[in-house]
Amino acid sequence: MGGQARGEKMKKLSRVERKMRRRRFFFRFLLLIILTFSISVLALNSDFFVIKNIDVIGNSKLTKENIISESSIKLGENIFKVSIKDGKEHLNRLSYVKDVKIKRKLPKGIIINIIERKEIIQIKEISAFLLIDIEGYVLDIVDSEDHNLPQLVGLNIKDKKPGDNVFSLEKDNEGIELIKEGHAIKLLPKIKEINMEDDGNVNIVLFNGITVAFGTLDNVKYKLGLLNTILKDVEENQRPCTMIVMNKGDNPFIVVDD
Repeated sequence: MGGQARGEKMKKLSRVERKMRRRRFFFRFLLLIILTFSISVLALNSDFFVIKNIDVIGNSKLTKENIISESSIKLGENIFKVSIKDGKEHLNRLSYVKDVKIKRKLPKGIIINIIERKEIIQIKEISAFLLIDIEGYVLDIVDSEDHNLPQLVGLNIKDKKPGDNVFSLEKDNEGIELIKEGHAIKLLPKIKEINMEDDGNVNIVLFNGITVAFGTLDNVKYKLGLLNTILKDVEENQRPCTMIVMNKGDNPFIVVDD
């Protein structure tokens, strides 16, 4: 009987202890919520967390003032009330912005890190010129030609505006490869014009005056590498070359000026 009574007593004590533990847990949890809420209210209303400076890094084409304005982040705002997500969405609408990161620098700073797109080619449209990046995105439309950029001829770019992609059709994939690979092997800066008016017969004009009958856009990477090798040979040996023919069989040849 004594053992049974002690057992019942232990069970009763155990139930009381569990109940006390639950109460302590509840009060601690409630205290944590109150504390968190109090800190949040303090942070959202304290002058200590008011934005005093906004730093912009990574930009070259876009001005700091333009980036800050487009981000909708303002000096004097509470740093915790700023929407990082909205700021990124606003900046990603700019044609020159490829990627953007925004972070808070407590207690009073914002850092905006921009990765810009760069124009590497241009397309003439009536009296204007579209500046295009390596992926085919229109970055800007200007009135005058950039004499340092190659000009692409033969694409349908009607009604294109900044942010649009000139290679929006699947058939244009080879055109993208031509530009990307030409840029990768540092051949693109030597090119003055790429004429794609005839799908089966691309013609290239170089800044040094040499014309290239490039032919079709199949096996672009190999053909551009071959063209680069030929040009290096022409330059190193000072050959009086006026034309490089690559669309007459498997073996390209050069035409020299007698």
